[in-house]
Order: sequence, then structure tokens, then C-alpha cells
Amino acid sequence: MADAGAGRPIEDRTAPVAKGAVNLLFIAPAMLLFGLFVLWPVGSAFYYAFTHWDGFTAPRWAGLDNFQRALADSVHLMSYVHVVLYILGTLIFEVSFGLLVAVLLNSDRRGFALMRGLFFSPVVLSMSAAGVLWAFVLDYRSGLLNSVLKALGAGELAQPWLSQPSTALIAIMIVSGWKYAGFYMAIFFAALRRIPRNIYEAATLDGAGPAVQFFQITLPLLRQNAMVAVLLAVTGGFAGFDLFFTMTNGNPFGATEVPATWIMKQAFDKNQMSYGISLTVVLAAVVMAISLVYLRVSERLSVHRY
Repeated sequence: MADAGAGRPIEDRTAPVAKGAVNLLFIAPAMLLFGLFVLWPVGSAFYYAFTHWDGFTAPRWAGLDNFQRALADSVHLMSYVHVVLYILGTLIFEVSFGLLVAVLLNSDRRGFALMRGLFFSPVVLSMSAAGVLWAFVLDYRSGLLNSVLKALGAGELAQPWLSQPSTALIAIMIVSGWKYAGFYMAIFFAALRRIPRNIYEAATLDGAGPAVQFFQITLPLLRQNAMVAVLLAVTGGFAGFDLFFTMTNGNPFGATEVPATWIMKQAFDKNQMSYGISLTVVLAAVVMAISLVYLRVSERLSVHRY
């Protein structure tokens, strides 16, 4: 009697298993690096946040003590007020000003490319170097700004810009705008180049002026880019440290204290490593929550628009 299965190829059940093993072998190095440099530090941070640890001795379990202390820490709470004000300033001096410059320099006329390059040049400078440079410029006694004011006969306008609470945070906002406005200009300029010129030509023929074209054509077409720029400014503002550390280090009288500088002081200046880590966990949770809410809201606005 003939074999009913004769003439049919024998199914190789080991092929899918072998293929899966090969795929696992290829992704193993990436997963190993992810585990070592992402998952392990995150897990360690969560553990140490619930302990008393100075970075040298053995950690002791503390439960929620560090987080209760963070909620009662007036300097820590005020640091979030300062960073929110700083973020609002960056939205003006960085994002809005970068958009304005991108629109003004959106031309192929001679010299405009050089102007865009000069405006973008501060971006390549490190934040620490920019902070040291502007700390010298804004110094009360020998700073360039006050020296120029005195040379022009306006010495009464000279101020201790970084040494008085009323001007220190604003000065940092302006320096941050000088540093990063060119970055947002590049983002908006690239988006402007993708807008067809015939749209503006048709609007001009219909009698629309530059202001009407900006609010009715440019801004709606740059909406997605603006949303990304705002998200970058917000998340980057919460992570701000270099500029504050080099220019004021939280002074005067805590007027420029932000979460990052307060965390560094607690962890390294006072050797309260576990408390600094718990503040870092709080900061990460705040930034994650804001990012999720912002992305959710922007997604809904995009759905309603289209």
C-alpha cells in the first residue's frame, strides 16, 4: 500500500525556532546595552529614592521620607516657580523670536544667508561657555554692558544684573534666547521653505498684506513645527542647569534656583545623595506628565483640525 504522504515535502518544524534564535542573537547586544545604561540606572534610582544614603555608607530604608521632605521643601517648590517663569521666557525669547527671524530672513537676497548663519552661530557654542561669557558681560563692576552704558553717559542705567533678584532671572532668559533662538530659527526656516510660493502670490493678488499672510497662511502651515518647538522648549527648560550654574548658581537669595541646581546642591554639596535622587525622580515624573498631557492635547487638536 502506497504511503499517503509520499511526494510531499517533510515540514521542518525547527526552522521558525532557529530563525527566532538568530533574531534574538542580533538584538541581544542592543538589549544588553539598554538594560545596563537605562533600565539598571532607573531601577537603582527608584530604590535609592526610598532610602537614606550619603553616597558612601550603606543605604538605610526610609520609605516616603524623602518625598515628604520634598513636598515641604520651600526652596524646592519655589524652584518649579522659577523654572516655569524661565520656560515662559524661552517661549518668547527663543521660540517666538526664532520664528520672527525665520520669517524676516526667508529670502534668497544677497547677504541673507550670511545673516542666518550669524544668527545661528551661538547655537554651536556650549552652554557652559555661553554662561561664563555672559557672566563677564553682565558683571556689575567690570562688565561690558555697564561699561558701555557709562561710556555713553547712561551710567544711571547700570545695574548689578546678576546680583539682584529683580533682574537675575530675566538676564538668564535673555542669554538663553541669544543661545537658542537660532536653533528654532533653523527649524522654522526649513518649514517655511516647504510652503509653496504661489500661495503667497495668490494672497498678494487678493490684497492680503504681510501681516494677514503671516497669521492666515504662515502660522497655520507651521502649526506642527510650532508644537514640536514648544515641546522642546518646555522639556529643555525643566532640564536647564548649565546656564544657571555658571551665571548665578541659584543666587541671589535663591531667586534663580531651579530643580536641577537644587538637586546638585543636595546631592553633592550636602552629601544627601538619596534626597537628590528623590528630587530627580520627582522632576522626571513632572516632565513625563507634562509631555504626555501636551502630546495628548496636541493629538486631539490635530484630529479636530483634520
